[in-house]
Amino acid sequence: MARPVDVTSARATAVEGRRRGIVPDRATYLRTRHGVLNVLHILGEHALLLAWFIVAPRFLPWFVYVPGSLLACLIHQRAMSEWIHEGAHYNLWPTRRVNDVLTDVLAGVWFLMPVSVYRATHFAHHAKADFFVPDDPDTEFLDVETRRDFQKGVLRDLCGLTILRQFLRFDEKAPDKHLLWRGCAALVHVGVIAVAWWFGRLDIPILYYVTLATLYPLLNRLRVYGQHVTLDPSGASQFRDSATSRTIDAGWLDRILNTSPRLMYHHEHHAYPHLPYRALRGLVDHDGDVNRYTRRRVLVLRAVYRGLPH
Repeated sequence: MARPVDVTSARATAVEGRRRGIVPDRATYLRTRHGVLNVLHILGEHALLLAWFIVAPRFLPWFVYVPGSLLACLIHQRAMSEWIHEGAHYNLWPTRRVNDVLTDVLAGVWFLMPVSVYRATHFAHHAKADFFVPDDPDTEFLDVETRRDFQKGVLRDLCGLTILRQFLRFDEKAPDKHLLWRGCAALVHVGVIAVAWWFGRLDIPILYYVTLATLYPLLNRLRVYGQHVTLDPSGASQFRDSATSRTIDAGWLDRILNTSPRLMYHHEHHAYPHLPYRALRGLVDHDGDVNRYTRRRVLVLRAVYRGLPH
């Protein structure tokens, strides 16, 4: 196991920010107009995915359409997961009750997961000073110690075992009162499949669910590794007890494929989890610490892998 590394923890950043009085007012970045923009953004992402499935098969051969559809579905699922995260912190809409209803209806339904259930586990993650530990529900199942463990984890993702484990984990946290909600959400999926069948387009739900079961867990694994694995100056990777929360700003293409501004400013988010994503950009400190900020996701992930023992 890699030795502990001194990093600028998000908690230390929070203390320093409050001391200097630079923490913005939450209400400034979460007014009704921000909520409206958030809802329009989500609806736009739904519309773009639907437009892809309507237009793409008319102009593209199947060997381009299929991988392109997998990518489109993955981008949509990445976006929905980030909006669930934003809603879990009560930052989708200013009123908490409306926030939860909108998050569930617009985003949570696609994962069969009420935002209140996700919130219960995610806030436990924020309560930890270090990550990849047994009582951190967001990262404990992603802890690896060797390159072989890393490879096995990727295979579990691509075989659908990781998403099943995650679903069962959230199911354990779901109180009985959510059974009706989840039943209604399941009916939405049944309705989508029925409509697709009616129009002779069963390829749409098949591609979407295949992506959700395989590629999305892999994306989430790599996203979490980029956010929370500490890189030792010696080249070693520290998973267990890592204190790193890393902001990765790798450009516009990375924002589309991997992490948008809703989850990109991760160091700042862990320092001030109550703030909407719009308030975090101005708090980014480009101090040269790769465990706090970087513009190179690929290099970070390569370093994480190479830093693991064989």
